[in-house]
Amino acid sequence: MRTRLLTLVLLVSTLGFTTTTSAQELGRRQTVPGVNNYWFVDKTISTGGSITNRDQAMPALKKLGIKTVVDLAGGAESDAEKAAAEKAGMQYLVFAINSQTLDPAPLAPMLKAISDPANYPVFIHSGNGHRAGMALYVKRVLVDGWTLERAGIQAASAGMVRSEEHTSELQSH
Repeated sequence: MRTRLLTLVLLVSTLGFTTTTSAQELGRRQTVPGVNNYWFVDKTISTGGSITNRDQAMPALKKLGIKTVVDLAGGAESDAEKAAAEKAGMQYLVFAINSQTLDPAPLAPMLKAISDPANYPVFIHSGNGHRAGMALYVKRVLVDGWTLERAGIQAASAGMVRSEEHTSELQSH
C-alpha cells in the first residue's frame, strides 16, 4: 500500500491532465467566513486552504453540515482549531503531510478517515489547499476507482497544483 501511495504522490506531482469531466464533478467555490479557498466538491467532501479565523470558520462549517474537519497542515494552530471544531460540534482530525518531503505515512490513515461514511461530510484543509486537493485526488483514484485523468481534473479545480520544485525533487529519488 505504501508503494502504491508513493507512486500516486509522484504522479500527482508530474502528470498533466487532458480528459474532460462534467461541471458537476468539478464542484464549486463558495465563500465561507474564516476559510481560505473553500471548495464544495460533493455531498461527502469539501476542500480548502487555511482556516483564517477559527471563531468564524467552525460555526460556518457546522452550518454547512460538515461533520469532520481534517487538517493536513498540522502545526501550532491545530490545537486551537480542534477546540473550536469540537465546540461547534464537529470532529477534528490531524494528518500532517509535510509539503517538502511528501512522506506517504499519513496517507493511509487519512484515506481511511475521509472514506468512512460515519465521518461525512468531511472538510479537508491545508495551508493553501494544495495538499487538500492532493488528498482528494488520491481518494478518488484509490478508493473511488476513478481514472488518474478524471481525478486530476477534479483535484486541480479543488486546489491541487503541479509543483516544479516537487517534481524535480521526486524524480531525483
